[in-house]
Amino acid sequence: MPFASASIGKSFRNEISPRSGLLRVREFLMAEIEHFVDPLDKKHPRFPEVADKVWLRFLPRAIQASGKTTTVEKTMGEAVKEGMVDNETLGYFLARIHLFLKELGIDQEKVRFRQHMPNEMAHYAADCWDAELLTSYGWIECVGCADRSAYDLTVHSNKTGEQLVVREILEPPKLWEEWDMDIDKKWLGPKFRKDAKKIEDAVARISQEDREKLAAVKEAGGKVFVEVESLGSVELERVTIAKNKKSLNGKSTPSVILCY
Repeated sequence: MPFASASIGKSFRNEISPRSGLLRVREFLMAEIEHFVDPLDKKHPRFPEVADKVWLRFLPRAIQASGKTTTVEKTMGEAVKEGMVDNETLGYFLARIHLFLKELGIDQEKVRFRQHMPNEMAHYAADCWDAELLTSYGWIECVGCADRSAYDLTVHSNKTGEQLVVREILEPPKLWEEWDMDIDKKWLGPKFRKDAKKIEDAVARISQEDREKLAAVKEAGGKVFVEVESLGSVELERVTIAKNKKSLNGKSTPSVILCY
């Protein structure tokens, strides 16, 4: 890291329509950049290029909360240093958006960067700004730029079961021992069918301390049971409990800066 992907293409959205039909499909041509960063280090190597050279017209949430719409002009370096903009990577992309709109020839007196208020910002976002243009309809969002933290990849991981992480090298690597419980899937599936996943989830929640106790019970020839929601106490007839050595070089789920 950091690494990024950029894409452009069409998307479609159904909207409730009071006209002739119940639904109206709206078509959008969208472009976006997803820039993935270390959640513990959101510095940007090219931030110095824009820090003191690019001035933006900001409408931060503090001014909006007072009921005003007066903008303040600052360099991006000042905005990040003061904490108004959350981090360097987000600040770098806001500056690049500003330079792009300027290159297009948009009147700079009709451009502002408005910070999202807490009640309109997604609960997982670290910070979010809109580049707004003054049109005959008033101020309209043109570009959005948000630090969405690690929310996107975390949700994908939870839904798919795939670990979407970046591995880091730790010297020396982290070493520890851990009790593992492995259920025989060929026994579990046919016996419990649709409830098999509940049992797997219940086993996954067993603490290391309790796993060690269950290992002692099994070693002594006793039976191993687990409490499962809606099923009660279930005997694990075919389960292996062993203490294994583990090592880790380090891993983290990246945060994403999204510009769209």
